[in-house]
Amino acid sequence: MDKHLTEQEFYTLIKFFDLFVEHKEFVGDQSAFTLRDISIGKEENGTLFNRISLSAQVLDISVDIEKGYDFDKQIKEAKLEAENKPEKEKNALLRILKKIEQGNKSIKFDDIGTVSWIWYEVYTHIKFTQSSNQAPEQIKDILRSEMNKYLDNFLNGQLAIVKKNYYKFEAQKQELISMIEKGRYISLYGNNFIIKEEVDKVCVYKKKPDFCLVQTLYGLQKLGYLKVVGIWEDIEFAEGYVGFTDKAIRHINTNIILNESFINEINDKYKKDNPTNIFEKFDAKKGLLKFAGKEIELSKKGKETDAVLLLKSLLIANGTDWKYNDEILNEWGYHDDELKDMPKNKVYFAGHKINNAVALITQIDDFIECNTTKARINPKYKIVDE
Repeated sequence: MDKHLTEQEFYTLIKFFDLFVEHKEFVGDQSAFTLRDISIGKEENGTLFNRISLSAQVLDISVDIEKGYDFDKQIKEAKLEAENKPEKEKNALLRILKKIEQGNKSIKFDDIGTVSWIWYEVYTHIKFTQSSNQAPEQIKDILRSEMNKYLDNFLNGQLAIVKKNYYKFEAQKQELISMIEKGRYISLYGNNFIIKEEVDKVCVYKKKPDFCLVQTLYGLQKLGYLKVVGIWEDIEFAEGYVGFTDKAIRHINTNIILNESFINEINDKYKKDNPTNIFEKFDAKKGLLKFAGKEIELSKKGKETDAVLLLKSLLIANGTDWKYNDEILNEWGYHDDELKDMPKNKVYFAGHKINNAVALITQIDDFIECNTTKARINPKYKIVDE
């Protein structure tokens, strides 16, 4: 694949690749999927079928048939169409139609392509399942090689551009970083979250038409920056409208897990763009934090509050490393046998007290990262030794 794929084309191919080559689990409770499930926006089923046909043929894919609405009428009309064909072609078509009508499982992908010439609606009846499609590893390796070749060309800016311009990969990566920063994904959700972006009916991003979110994520996955857990389409319909209409609001959802190296790079970009938003020092005796050029009082008259104790604990050794709550409480003087009677989330609430105090003065509300098990000073606010 040497041609730059549109995001819509890549979405179809990577969904099919993940399901049948890498055997990723379906999103949600699905045990099978249709052609519509591997598409974003408004596309003809025949277009989708043809897009995956080469991969499906290499894998020797079979499909199941779900009879559904109007099935009997459609197959009757298809038989009549077959009768008008030359004898050899007619017999081949009728054999396929008989297998489908009898409810045979595992109809060959190529058979669907053959019969579609007289029965276009057959595409709406096919279902793909992983369990009935287990290709040998050497066959899967062929497709892995092709996907890796495409992603390498994408990363190195060597894809031929046919339909439109796209940002080069480094610009795509920086656009993603900006998206993560603006959405405050890391501070709100940690390293595992969903990015949701609106697209039009041909999967062009509303905010950035030259951006390729899905391709960028898979490129970064190949480089070891993150893991793509899943991608799927989300559709909202305007009041009074149903089905695939122009009134539908479409989104791409991507669930990703960031590696620490990528989080560090995102933090480094933040530091570069916001050089004054740094931790400078903390006077524990006075309970006074100096951050982002401001002095922030964490206690009155030097009282040793939980907020003061927490910041003291987080500054021991490397202040950007996670510390677990039990370790923090031990440093506060509590013994292990006392922890069971400790108020729940004592450390968590201390972290939020610090963040509230910082936000009141600086409008920055994620100075401390904390959850119910651990806490640390946010690494993007680098620590400067006193």
